[in-house]
Amino acid sequence: MKKAIVRYTEEHYHKLVSADNVLVSGGAKQALMVLLLAILDPKEEVIFPAPYWVSYPEMVKLAGGVPVVVTAEDGTFCPTVREITEAVGSYTKAIILNSPNNPSGTMYSRDFIAEMVEFCEKKSIYLIMDDIYNRLVFDGKSAPLCYDWLKTPLEQSKLVVINGVSKTYAMTGFRIGWAIANRELTEAMGNIQSQQTSGPSAPSQWAAVGALNGVQASVESLRLTLENNRNIMLDRLLAIPGVKVAKPEGTFYCFPDFGAYFKDSQKLANLLLQKVRVVAVPGKEFGFEGHLRLSYCGTIKDITEGLERMQWALDPNSANELYLGDRKLVRDWL
Repeated sequence: MKKAIVRYTEEHYHKLVSADNVLVSGGAKQALMVLLLAILDPKEEVIFPAPYWVSYPEMVKLAGGVPVVVTAEDGTFCPTVREITEAVGSYTKAIILNSPNNPSGTMYSRDFIAEMVEFCEKKSIYLIMDDIYNRLVFDGKSAPLCYDWLKTPLEQSKLVVINGVSKTYAMTGFRIGWAIANRELTEAMGNIQSQQTSGPSAPSQWAAVGALNGVQASVESLRLTLENNRNIMLDRLLAIPGVKVAKPEGTFYCFPDFGAYFKDSQKLANLLLQKVRVVAVPGKEFGFEGHLRLSYCGTIKDITEGLERMQWALDPNSANELYLGDRKLVRDWL
């Protein structure tokens, strides 16, 4: 498994690492959790931009740290380097960047990543790159590679890359992820993990080896499917009056703003689930109220029907009745 990850890192990151730099975990989530347990002392801070993956704050707190969220002043999903560095203080231990981003699909620019690598090297702060979606990128773009700007040798570096097979290879249930870091940190993470779960299951590791070393055509097929699904979802969302949406550059999520209808994203999500059987995740869980995270990794039929139901539920100018199979609904709650 480690040999496959070493080869994968050389091919896709253009970085030669040793097996001693690799920790294989029960998913990228465990790799990140044992990393936080290995580096954080009580009350030390971890900075990450909003919107953020829902688990970041809780994982930091579970490791005894303090989450520090940075929200862009201009209301976008991309805080500036200045906004992030101004949040750095004497207790700052790490910065987490997830690009492309869950939930927004936003991808940070090359200049942004380059400046963050340089800043963290200069300040001796851990920079944690959550790259779990870094090959699911659209419109002919590619994700910036953090190693391109790393000047410090890996063994003296505090750069950590988190990745796994769950998204790129559609292998979520196999629970295989990894971290690449300096040897001392990798050993510490391994010691913690050995007391938690011993290690990831052998059958899952063999499946992941097959994915990493096998024919890669399925990755491009998945990427193209998701890009097409994204385009369909965007078109449908923009047809709903009052909805604002930023075009996702990667992942399989969209994060539209429904604030024109509901400021409380939890109430909106509950309404859509109860009234028209559409599942969405409230934006407040990602640090952005008024938004919903929608997934476009399903079928085109699921996407179009789901958004038709949402529009019917929200747009007072749509037909008064909706049929879900043999069940007639009347919009009477707005």
